Amino acid sequence: MTVGEATIGLAICFDVIYDDVITEGVLGGAEVLVFQTNNADFRGTDENLQQLAFARMRAIETGRWVVNVSTVGTSQIIRADGSTVSSLGADEAGALLEDVELRTGLTPGVVIGPWLQWTLLWGGWGALALFGVLGRRRPQAPIFSRDSPAPRRARR
Repeated sequence: MTVGEATIGLAICFDVIYDDVITEGVLGGAEVLVFQTNNADFRGTDENLQQLAFARMRAIETGRWVVNVSTVGTSQIIRADGSTVSSLGADEAGALLEDVELRTGLTPGVVIGPWLQWTLLWGGWGALALFGVLGRRRPQAPIFSRDSPAPRRARR
């Protein structure tokens, strides 16, 4: 989305956890990220803070400022380094008015992240298969053999 001369990457609520949604926004030229959510169904739980933690992680990962807007949860403006500029607590009515830094460029998290995920996924499966094959090829020592003494019974 473009507002004036700024390109904004948008995500709603739970989209903040999906890497491809955030990466698509950044690769599409987003200079700032805005996440809007309604945490009303989760009042009295830590879900709102969990989403906020994801928003902070996305700021660091993408090198973009993040504006996290919630109707009833915690709203924050977060710098690209993950630090908070300003905040409104859960169920606190108000507005935040801050200048945000528009940023461009790609961080290693955006460029390498998808490749790293696939490498870990397939590398993990490959390692399991390899160890499974190697484990089956090793001869197993018998638990009992004819040459071993018979187990003794405990005396009472």
